[in-house]
Amino acid sequence: MNPIVIYSTHRNNTEKIALAIAQGINCKSIKLTKNFDPSSTPLDGYDLVFLGTGIRGGEPYVELLNFIKEADLGSAKRFILFMTWAGGGASNKLAYEGVKKALEVKGQHLEPDYFICLGQTFGFTRRGRPNEADLIEAKKWAIEKLK
Repeated sequence: MNPIVIYSTHRNNTEKIALAIAQGINCKSIKLTKNFDPSSTPLDGYDLVFLGTGIRGGEPYVELLNFIKEADLGSAKRFILFMTWAGGGASNKLAYEGVKKALEVKGQHLEPDYFICLGQTFGFTRRGRPNEADLIEAKKWAIEKLK
């Protein structure tokens, strides 16, 4: 199996989880930015793609949605989502559905099992998250997905 981690992050919460996953399964990670060129990362050589995003107002970050929309995703492969969030309501389910729909438009499928982790928000809320225990859980989850 040849995995890759592709993620968008605004407050570095998702980046911490993305790097832990990439380290845990020994693969490449790519951080999406506003000026990222999707054509610079063809996915043909990968059969497992971990997608990461934070959640704002029930929506995944626009950088991830733009990547899915504009990138050449190649032939069918496994897409798995991980997210960081403030823990509000059903925003994780809404964000999952947003990524799922974006992938379906491109003829791809998002696996139903996703990893979610609390992230530090503005001020003192959830200070220190994701923490070491969160990073360990993310690695375990990713390793399990390789099976």
